Amino acid sequence: MKKFYFLLLLISNFLFSQEKPNKLGVFGVVEANIGFDVAAMIKQSQVTNEYQRQNLDPGKFNYGFAAQVGYQPLNWFALGTGLRYSYVDPNFHVIYWTVQPFFIVSNPQDEEFTYISANFGTQINQTASKNAKLIGLSFGFFEPITKNLGNKFQINLDVQNFDGNSTFFIGFSYGITFFSNKKLQ
Repeated sequence: MKKFYFLLLLISNFLFSQEKPNKLGVFGVVEANIGFDVAAMIKQSQVTNEYQRQNLDPGKFNYGFAAQVGYQPLNWFALGTGLRYSYVDPNFHVIYWTVQPFFIVSNPQDEEFTYISANFGTQINQTASKNAKLIGLSFGFFEPITKNLGNKFQINLDVQNFDGNSTFFIGFSYGITFFSNKKLQ
């Protein structure tokens, strides 16, 4: 009989006393980003002739905008997809279709969603590059400010490959987030 009471107590503890974890639900993000290729800046300062200047990788910095929609099905995982525009060089105005999985590392009861994410993209427009790819890693957080609106801050490490020429950017992103969970905030 003691085992039955213990089992009943254990079940009721799991079913009734747990706080419901917070989730973003369906979300949309509009963000702006800027990045710097420190290695290219150093290389450019060491160039001594025109031949070396012509063989430099494109871009010392990039900036752009992105729009994503996503969904958080699990406490620890969300998935987003969308479009990203990147200006890298006067001849490289690249639009990527991106997929970005978010791994939420903060406490599920917190209203701030700290995450580590990967970013994968492929070029969908025609520019000086015909087959650009984007691979990145980022760390950031979503911060709700009203019932359906929040901020997104992110530090990026991106590699953009332009037909075999790669550039490594370290950058920062800020975005406005719209989400469906009205219980946040």
